[in-house]
Parts: sequence; structure tokens; C-alpha cells
Amino acid sequence: MEIADIDDFEQESGKNAFIENADMKTTSIAVKEKRKPGRPKKNDEDKASEQVFVNLTRTEKEKIDRFAKSLGISTSSLVKISLSKFGAL
Repeated sequence: MEIADIDDFEQESGKNAFIENADMKTTSIAVKEKRKPGRPKKNDEDKASEQVFVNLTRTEKEKIDRFAKSLGISTSSLVKISLSKFGAL
């Protein structure tokens, strides 16, 4: 007896005929390889390890933070984008 679909399921003497006749090697469900969580590690050349410190008033810092948040980016990204537009990066 060949069972092509789960709807053809029948119980035969306490055994599940669908499972018994299933060919698990030719299943259409692809088995995914286990991947490591997170993003790949960066090369030493690509890591941002240097810092630049800028003195700002509280008002200036709050204004920059609000502007970055309104764009949906971090303050650091805003500064990098701004420096890039001036050709510094």
C-alpha cells in the first residue's frame, strides 16, 4: 500500500502507515545546516577601534542626538555620514 499524502493516513495494527511508508531521504523539505548565530566577525582592518572626542554643550549634544534619532540612525553614524559628505572620510 502506497501513501502519497498525509490525508491518506490509516492506522494498521497500531502502526502509522504514512510514517512507515515515508521515504525520509527523498523528502521535499530541505534540512538546513546549523549556522552560528550573529554576523560574521570583522577583519582587524575593518574594525572601528579608534575614537575621536569632541567637546559640546549639553544643548548641542541633545540637538545632535534628536536629529540622529529623527533619521533613525545612531549619533555615531550621523557624525560619520557628515564627515564623509565633507570628504574627510
